[in-house]
Amino acid sequence: MKLTAMLRAFGGMLLIACLAFSLSACEGEKGDIGPEGPAGPAGEKGDKGDKGDPGDPGEAGTAGCVQCHDVSATVKTIAVQYEASKHGAGYTFERNGTSCAPCHTHQGFVEVLQTGSPTTAATIMNPAPVNCRTCHNIHLNYDQSDYTLADVTPVTFFTGETYDMGKSNLCAKCHQPRSAALPEIDGPDFNVSNIRFGPHHGPQSSLLIGASLIKIPGSVAYSTMNTHANVPDGCLTCHMADAFGKQSGGHTMSMGYEYHDELVPNTAGCTDCHGDIDDFDVDGAVTEIEGLIAQLKAALEAKGCLRADGYAEPGTYPANTAVALWNYRYIALEDRSNGIHNPRLVKAILQNSLEAVQ
Repeated sequence: MKLTAMLRAFGGMLLIACLAFSLSACEGEKGDIGPEGPAGPAGEKGDKGDKGDPGDPGEAGTAGCVQCHDVSATVKTIAVQYEASKHGAGYTFERNGTSCAPCHTHQGFVEVLQTGSPTTAATIMNPAPVNCRTCHNIHLNYDQSDYTLADVTPVTFFTGETYDMGKSNLCAKCHQPRSAALPEIDGPDFNVSNIRFGPHHGPQSSLLIGASLIKIPGSVAYSTMNTHANVPDGCLTCHMADAFGKQSGGHTMSMGYEYHDELVPNTAGCTDCHGDIDDFDVDGAVTEIEGLIAQLKAALEAKGCLRADGYAEPGTYPANTAVALWNYRYIALEDRSNGIHNPRLVKAILQNSLEAVQ
């Protein structure tokens, strides 16, 4: 009994000691705080607060727009003119393959300007015709600079020559012939394998600098002078001169208009150099060149290499006949200015080509 009492007394003392130790530990330094637990559920939405004071008025949302889309008739006039142009009509923008899209579609032209490649990376799906955004930096800075031209750097033609005539450099990116195998002067017989033998459409910029024609020798010497190559901004100076409604000039880029059922030349771009003239036949140059074109056409048809519809007749011909055929199709059917773009060169080319065929 005494032993049991002693054990009970010892246990009580041990319990008191443990409690004393625990109390002492609790009164010591606190431990580190553990990581925060997950957030509890969101409470109910509180009442809406009072409305604050209004801030200072901001700039009108249309302030940037009116810099270009003002109330003047300029934008409307340009739009109407361009819609009437051959570029704006968009007759051929379905030609969206990699080699055609750069000039026939908006997307293709923009792509090759950025990449420098002569072709697009792929066929252009859902192509758009050439439009304002093709040639201008529309909605780039949202001010008047949006009307600047997309690119006016000098152009290296597919055939290697360099064209640098100001703003018309943009035109020259497309208005040049594609590279092609050309016959050699006095060379071996040449095989014309396709009815489209000749430069691809639109070699006007090339003719301005005298490129891609074959200068076959003959009775007329070749002059390097072409006053039209010194016209500021080249194509734009004449083709975008004062407009006649939506028929010519301005963004129609056409050089003539109909008035009382007659086709009237728009000479507005010619007056600075030629004075007040009624047509483009200055000093009879156009009449002379039209006569040479007709003579060369007849000579080529007689040789059997030119069809009545103006296409080439496939076959093998003497080299100089093939040279003359190339020159004829270039001047008469592709450039179509009747020599105006480079009168002295065109006259020499036609006369010497005619002599080569005869």
